[in-house]
Amino acid sequence: MINFKKEDIFLITGGSSGIGKATALKLVELGASVVISGRNKERLEEVKQQACNPECVFIEEKELLKDIGSLPEWVKGIAKKYGKLKGLLPFAGVSNVRPLSLIDYESSVEVMNIHYFAPLMLIKGFADRRVNTGSNCSIVVMSSTSRYAGGRGSIEYASAKAAITASIRNIANELYHKNIRVNSVSPGFINTPLVEKSLKDGEINVKNSFNKMCGEPEYVANLVAFLVSDEARWINGDDIIIEGGTTLPNVFSKF
Repeated sequence: MINFKKEDIFLITGGSSGIGKATALKLVELGASVVISGRNKERLEEVKQQACNPECVFIEEKELLKDIGSLPEWVKGIAKKYGKLKGLLPFAGVSNVRPLSLIDYESSVEVMNIHYFAPLMLIKGFADRRVNTGSNCSIVVMSSTSRYAGGRGSIEYASAKAAITASIRNIANELYHKNIRVNSVSPGFINTPLVEKSLKDGEINVKNSFNKMCGEPEYVANLVAFLVSDEARWINGDDIIIEGGTTLPNVFSKF
């Protein structure tokens, strides 16, 4: 059975909605404390009030893209303010569905910044011995099955997710001797605001198909909670796919 102590503090970016929110609530339910960051303070407050132990939820309003180079120092400040961190979960993301004809350099850079460079700088900050507890610490990065599924309009998103996933084994190799495990999780379609936004202007039959294929944020949160626990001490440098088998050819054809 997975159990955490109140002293086990996890930093979750993108903690105001979707998988980040579900993970924050799950970790608190299991006894941990979480620092959740996001751009909307009101939504962060709502998450805090929904937690079974609101006193274990700490809020940090933060725009990650404002100064990506300063993120390592920001993480150090979080640890100084709340205590050394047990884990880092960089889950903030943006939704964009653009065909090749509409892609431009600026949009591609923004997507790469939030899904690759921001997590990388957050990880750099977490790796500092003054930030993490140094005892079976864990980092879980949010990837996506889109990096290999080849869906339409997801060139930028899939490329950014592929980049961060490709980095995982290298980062894990460097941080192994610091007792920090590094893994990624690749969900399929999950019922989150990001997916909802992507489907907003889609055809109704397409929406219905996606709804049938979508899992719930809690499914992924359960996996993440396991990965950051001591029960997963033998899992390191891996990418875990969680998509209900919906990318299997025979299953996909039914949708």
